[in-house]
Amino acid sequence: MGSNIIELAKLGHERAAELKASCGAVDVRSVAQLISDLASHLDVQLARSNALAAENVGLKPAKEIIRHLNANREEANFCGIDDCHIDDAVEAMLTPATDVFLAEVRASARNEGINYAASRLAAAFNHGFIDKPVSEVLDVTRMILSAKEDLANDPLPADDGLSGEYAEKAIEEWADQLRKGVAQ
Repeated sequence: MGSNIIELAKLGHERAAELKASCGAVDVRSVAQLISDLASHLDVQLARSNALAAENVGLKPAKEIIRHLNANREEANFCGIDDCHIDDAVEAMLTPATDVFLAEVRASARNEGINYAASRLAAAFNHGFIDKPVSEVLDVTRMILSAKEDLANDPLPADDGLSGEYAEKAIEEWADQLRKGVAQ
């Protein structure tokens, strides 16, 4: 969705420049369609921002409930969930529109990171820092880029190392091997 808005804004600026330069030599239908598309996307963004604002307003009562629980915790003694109104606090803090928006932001950032990693590998190979056959570098680069599809189908952190823990552990082991090799 974000890229559509960016493309529409860019196209809008280009058409505005054309209109200024040509004073009427622009296809009026394409300008009308562009304006319609921009208006539609603005309507969608307005609805999303209103939903986010409504959810975040709903967090204020939850803060008050939690403050009350904290101030009276000795009195309540946390003897029972119902006594402490914890369910009310949790219910007041649910934010599905915010969760959807943040999931889109995370997916976009994840894709940017994957593209960056694949590009870094390709650049390292192209500049002679990786002494491997082209076919192996191609396979690894494709594998990195395929992570976008894997994560789109299952956005939760994978058990097979896609969370980054595997790579971090490998880096530690390699650095340890290098230190041991230098010490010998």
